[in-house]
Amino acid sequence: MKNRIFLDIDFLQMEILNTLPNPVFMKDTELRYVLANQAFEDLFGVRREDLIGKLDQHIFSERQSVQCNASDLRVLESAEIDEALETVLRADSEPREMIIRKSRLTLPSGQMFLVGIMHDITEVSVTNRRLEESQKLLEQQSAALKRMAYTDPLTGCSNRRVLSLKAPEAFAQKGHVGSLLILDLDHFKRINDTYGHDVGDAILVHLVKVISQIIRHHDELVRLGGEEFAVVLAGAQAKNACQIAERIRQSVESTPMFYGGSSIVMTVSIGVVCWANQGPVDLDTMLIEGDRHLYKAKRNGRNCVVWATTGGDRPA
Repeated sequence: MKNRIFLDIDFLQMEILNTLPNPVFMKDTELRYVLANQAFEDLFGVRREDLIGKLDQHIFSERQSVQCNASDLRVLESAEIDEALETVLRADSEPREMIIRKSRLTLPSGQMFLVGIMHDITEVSVTNRRLEESQKLLEQQSAALKRMAYTDPLTGCSNRRVLSLKAPEAFAQKGHVGSLLILDLDHFKRINDTYGHDVGDAILVHLVKVISQIIRHHDELVRLGGEEFAVVLAGAQAKNACQIAERIRQSVESTPMFYGGSSIVMTVSIGVVCWANQGPVDLDTMLIEGDRHLYKAKRNGRNCVVWATTGGDRPA
């Protein structure tokens, strides 16, 4: 009768293991299988009767065998619980991402076994990867939208919005000192009428490249609209600002754009206005002053630099 109860309990325990969705296995100290539940059989496509008493290398490929018993001996020797993320091959060769948790079971008789339970997290991993990809895509789209919001689509330089957002902060970081260049491409309408608007656009792109090679890395080149641009020179006083403006003027004049076998020479007129030690910058005042001196440069015959200051600073 006791024997019968014992057999019933064994049968019940095995049935309970078989109801678990997680693959469960047990090995002896020689790493031979002594138990496996139905989920384990289904995962690897092996029958229990073919598994019991066998080593991993008798059942699985060499790669999978190495994965299966990589930490078995360490767990048996140390009794430390081992939990690792591994990729195993299902019976149909589909890879599955599994968290495998191994621990040592010691019976009252002193007999030891390795017990393992496997958690399939493939779907979770796939979902996480998709979320990560979606997040990355959203970040890329956000960065692209930000670039669109602050970048002139034709020339790639900053647009007018950047001027109002960044210039005051940049000047404040330099002790409320800095300069603004307002420059305009001379006779741009004549270029458009002669060569067409496509060439006119290419001229503007060329102009930005030339100016970008002159200004400092922390200066900001802004397209105000049409053929008019501004250069924010935070920390630059009148002398330095006028030197940069003159370098830009000379470089533009000496760097024609080649088109259709001929070169198109261009020039710019530049108005320079400086803000020196007067507290937070009044950008509207600087723009008005810069425009005034730009138009003075136009009246003076174009291809020249006219400067002004709002704080008593004078170029040498």
